[in-house]
Amino acid sequence: MEIFRLLPTDDVNEILGSLPLDQQEKILALIQDVDGAEHVMQYQEKTAGHIMTTHFFALPENTTAADATAEIRQLADVEMVFYVYVIDKQNGLKGVISLRQLVTTAPTTPLRELISAQTYTVHINTPQEEVAQVVSRYNIMAVPVVDQLRRLVGIVTVDDVIDVIREENTEDMFKMSGAGEIDLTSRSILKNTRARLPWLFASFIGGILAAYIIGNFETQLKRAAALAAFIPIIMGMGGNIGTQSSTIVVRGLATGGINLKETWQVLWRELVNGTSIGLTYGLMLSLFARLPFWDFSTEEAS
Repeated sequence: MEIFRLLPTDDVNEILGSLPLDQQEKILALIQDVDGAEHVMQYQEKTAGHIMTTHFFALPENTTAADATAEIRQLADVEMVFYVYVIDKQNGLKGVISLRQLVTTAPTTPLRELISAQTYTVHINTPQEEVAQVVSRYNIMAVPVVDQLRRLVGIVTVDDVIDVIREENTEDMFKMSGAGEIDLTSRSILKNTRARLPWLFASFIGGILAAYIIGNFETQLKRAAALAAFIPIIMGMGGNIGTQSSTIVVRGLATGGINLKETWQVLWRELVNGTSIGLTYGLMLSLFARLPFWDFSTEEAS
C-alpha cells in the first residue's frame, strides 16, 4: 500500500474508482493517512470534486511575496506550483497569482495586492466536461475547485483535464457512429450488444420506410429499369446527410456550442437543413436523369 501514499489524491481516486466497492473500502481502511483520498471519493463520478486533487499551494492574503517564495522552496508533495492560491481566514478563495508574477514583484508586497482581478473557478459538482471547457477556453494549467461557500477545496490540473477530454471524445465518437456508450474494457458480448442495439433502431426504421417506398414504385421500376440505378445515389446521399447532422450536433454538445435546452430548436434546424439539401440534390438528380443516354422507355414484356 506504500504506492498509494506516494501518489496524488486524484490518481488514488482514479484507481479506487475502477475497483469494486468492497475493495475500495478495504484499501481506504489501509491508507487512511493519505490526505484527501476518502474525502474525494464522496463526490459524484465525472464531477470536479471526483477528479480534483487536494494537494495545492495556498497562502493567506497578508503573506508577502518574499515569504511566499520561501514557502515554495520547501514544497515537496504539491502537484502543481504554477499558481499560488490566495485565501482568507475561512479558507475562502480570494484570488490566484502566477509563479512568474510572484518572483518578479517586490519582496515586501502582500499577496492581496497581486491577485488577479478575475479568477476562474468551478464548483465541486460541476460536470467534468465543463471543467475541461474552462481550462481549454482560458488556457490555464489548473482550475480551483470551490464549495458552496467559495472555500477552496482542491484543484483540477491540466493532466486530469487531458484524460477527461480523451474520455469525452471517445464517448462522442461512439455516439456519432451510433454505437452508444460501449465499455471497451468489457468482454461481455451481451452487454456491448445491448448498448449498440437501440442506436441502430432508427436506421432500421429508416430502411423499412425506404423498402416500403420502393415497393410502392415496383411497377414503375419494372417499366423503366434504369430508375433502379438511382437508388444507391439516393440512399447514399441520405446517409451522408444524416452523418453530417450527427457530427455537427455531437461536436456542438462536446464543445458547449449547443445547449441541451435548445434540443428542439437544433432538431428543427437540422430537419430544415436536411430537407433543403435533399430538395437541392433531388432537383440536380432529376436534371441529370433527363440526359439523352438514359432510356426510360422500355416497357415490361407481356
